[in-house]
Amino acid sequence: MNATLFERYQRNWKNNLTIPLYLREQMPVDAKPALHLRDPRVKAAFAMAPGIIQAFGMDPAGLAKMAVPAYLIVGEADTETPAADNAAFAAKYIRGAKLTLIPGAGHEIFDNECDAEGRDEFPGSCIDAPGVDRHQIHEMVGAAAVDFFDSALKVQR
Repeated sequence: MNATLFERYQRNWKNNLTIPLYLREQMPVDAKPALHLRDPRVKAAFAMAPGIIQAFGMDPAGLAKMAVPAYLIVGEADTETPAADNAAFAAKYIRGAKLTLIPGAGHEIFDNECDAEGRDEFPGSCIDAPGVDRHQIHEMVGAAAVDFFDSALKVQR
């Protein structure tokens, strides 16, 4: 992890006036606690549309230290957490990481399926590109997660 980038990220939130002052006053700007994180309870990681990878301070050297199996999945048309700058960047440096790009899918593909009211009220979150079947993608993502964790955790079914 790049401590300078991480502290810049923290300062951006600390200086964000949309966050209540009492919370900003409690926010430390200190990368040290995040530099050597390792939780032995975490045995594998499955990330859907991971974002702000580099802005958060994750650099090639830090990503290379990831010691658990990783699976990253993102919509190919995701403009909020573009694959190249986030999931693909991380997968390039995490040893053995698996990366899946979902053709035509945007960032909200991982959200719940919407009913008519949702599509009317939140079209940007509910209406996918033509040919993108959110239900089918959810089925695929669920199956990919089960397969990944079964393999990573050596689960016998």
